[in-house]
Amino acid sequence: MNYLAIDIGGTFIKYAVITENAEIISKGKKPTDRDHIDVFLDTLEEIYRENEISGPAGVAISMAGVLDVDRGFAYHGGGVWCVKNLEIVKILEDRLKVPVTIENDAKAAALAEVWMGNLSDVRDGIVIVLGTAIGGAVIIDRKVLRGKNLMAGEFSYISIGEAGKPAWPDTWGPAGGAPGLIRMTAAKKGMDPDTLDGVAVFDMVNGGDADARAALREYTDLLAQQIMNLQVVINPERFVIGGGISCQPVLFEELSKSVQVITDTFLGHVPAPDIMPCKFFNDSNLIGALYAHLTRRGIS
Repeated sequence: MNYLAIDIGGTFIKYAVITENAEIISKGKKPTDRDHIDVFLDTLEEIYRENEISGPAGVAISMAGVLDVDRGFAYHGGGVWCVKNLEIVKILEDRLKVPVTIENDAKAAALAEVWMGNLSDVRDGIVIVLGTAIGGAVIIDRKVLRGKNLMAGEFSYISIGEAGKPAWPDTWGPAGGAPGLIRMTAAKKGMDPDTLDGVAVFDMVNGGDADARAALREYTDLLAQQIMNLQVVINPERFVIGGGISCQPVLFEELSKSVQVITDTFLGHVPAPDIMPCKFFNDSNLIGALYAHLTRRGIS
């Protein structure tokens, strides 16, 4: 049986026709209209109509924001500004006449790892997604921890600034996301950060640029600090790291060194965390959205 998985991002809406065994048959993407709800919803329907010939038995959506997945309600859509207090599942089911489910994008990535990825052999884990900011999910007994206000795993809001002076620039999200690495590298190189992107940064690192390597180490020191904070609060069996830059082996080389410094400091009182990359990289959200759909519909 085939399903249509849709991953709504701030720049593109990615989609795939995918089997119940997570085999991707076809993929595509369309620009996201973040400002006009009618255009946004029309784009989702257009994606479905273009793939209707594949006979999808349902639509599985991954999207940013704070979501009530049981109710099918989006309190907000993250960077997709037009999604606010929206009965998105009901609206789409009325339009498409097939079952629709929603899942937070970082939690979808986590569910992909629980289902078939690098959390498939553990019960408790933490997923950290290094994207525009920091996505995340806490897995307890192979289920997503959501919290009273559906905020569990919203790691971007962890404060790294001066106590008593909370502000978005002083949280882990802007500092620890991929743009944070770009800014650190630009500062080391005396460059305008707008002239860099993640690809250019890792080209410099992998090419032996000492300044870029130092910036990466500064970045992984911050990442290691927050991993160790989560380690002593949750003590999961494993951390998995996702996001576009997680496909870079050098990221994990430097992260291992950063973590080792902290564990050495605590003289073995705090155990070293088990850290792995996400298995599915850019397909994680699509696969996890499907798993959430199958589970919620009682199929898996």
